[in-house]
Amino acid sequence: MSGDRAGLVPATSKLGGFVRQRAAAPGIADCGGHGRPEVVLERRFRSFVRRVYVLLIAIAVSIVLFRIFAPQRGMLLHGTPLTADVLWLLPAAAGGAAAGAAIVVASASRAALEGMARVGLPGLGAGARALSNGLTWAAIALLGVHFTANAFAVLPGGHSLVGAILGGSLGFGTYRLHRHAIEHDAYRTFNLVAMLLATGILASMSMTPTGEWWTLNFSTLGTSDDVAAACFNVAIIVSGAGMAGLARSLTRALTGGRFSTRRGGLRTMKALIIIIGVCLIGLGFVPIDGAMALHNAFAAAAAGAFALLCLGVQVWARQMPRLLVLFSYVAFSLEVVAMIAYDRLGFFSLTVFEIVAFTLVFVWLIALVATTAMHPQSQSAEALPDASVRRHLAVDSFARRATTAAAGPVSHTPDRRAPRSIRSSTGVMNARVRRRSRRTGSLSHEQRSMWRAGVSSDDPPDHGISGRPPR
Repeated sequence: MSGDRAGLVPATSKLGGFVRQRAAAPGIADCGGHGRPEVVLERRFRSFVRRVYVLLIAIAVSIVLFRIFAPQRGMLLHGTPLTADVLWLLPAAAGGAAAGAAIVVASASRAALEGMARVGLPGLGAGARALSNGLTWAAIALLGVHFTANAFAVLPGGHSLVGAILGGSLGFGTYRLHRHAIEHDAYRTFNLVAMLLATGILASMSMTPTGEWWTLNFSTLGTSDDVAAACFNVAIIVSGAGMAGLARSLTRALTGGRFSTRRGGLRTMKALIIIIGVCLIGLGFVPIDGAMALHNAFAAAAAGAFALLCLGVQVWARQMPRLLVLFSYVAFSLEVVAMIAYDRLGFFSLTVFEIVAFTLVFVWLIALVATTAMHPQSQSAEALPDASVRRHLAVDSFARRATTAAAGPVSHTPDRRAPRSIRSSTGVMNARVRRRSRRTGSLSHEQRSMWRAGVSSDDPPDHGISGRPPR
């Protein structure tokens, strides 16, 4: 390329497809390829929510560790009575900070990972981030069983066996889920919403003076009018607010035509999710020992809204993923069975029913994101790389081709797709073509440029991109 066309950026690439030059414009790229203000606001809201929730989770973990470490006895220091518990504040705070750092890494976006790399922090792949998330959930399950050990005394193996089973199952399940849906921003944020609720309840369980509260109901934790009750009620209120605020993000992938969303179906789903979140806020503001009728009304409304979500899964959209449809009907059936076992047969207390009901709510919402936003045909902006990565790839590609154009005519290289006769002439060529086709597949131009220099799926997103400092 020479003459008056030298230095211009080609509009096409030999890799195929068009390069959208507007993606390099700062005002558009920062919006994730979309100029819609609501998309920008949603991303900023989720980023803010993640920061606040990580901080609250770290505080809750510090409280739990302090209650575990503190020997609960007094000692003398220079003749002055001193509670030995105070000496455990520092290690408990350090443990909470470490847990917060692990959660930050597990829930970080690609832009945040790039920021960590710029300040010299080591990069972590998807496998390490998923492992961090799985270990955190496993620890939550183990601690939950630890603080209710007497409730499992009648079972074979006691609380130790139950804790090992629950912790291992929850840890492995959340590890696999996080590895699968780690690229979706709304999933990572909602994962923190569920984690905050769990750690807040743990903090309340570790210090509650209500005795064997599990023989009554979960809401008993919020009736002691002390720090334990505050931890429980604040966790429910903040988690409910996060759920209601993320209703649009959780259902955004359903806007695509591939799910055949019915008219009004998407709005109904968002409204039901918001109702569940508002009911959680009501449960936190109205303890069961205050206005029991209103408290129970909030709980019943949340259960009813979830039942409508499950039963109408094929009403809201005709082409919902089969896995989500199956899980929806199973979740509704489990909720009905648990209600009958508690209310009619008296097999267990209200606490067990509440655990089953609210666990199903959070698991179903996470499954909604994991099965729709990560759909093979999904073109949602959530499933694409973050804006900063797309902008870097576009600018890097433009600069490379502009340099080539300014250098003058170059020899034409064979097209990536060799003629059929050449491809079938040798086994080596066949194997090379097969490997190349598997690697590129249906990726876009910007995504193809990420697959170079032996990049694996577990590497950080900026690994192998030219111009990045080595780690």
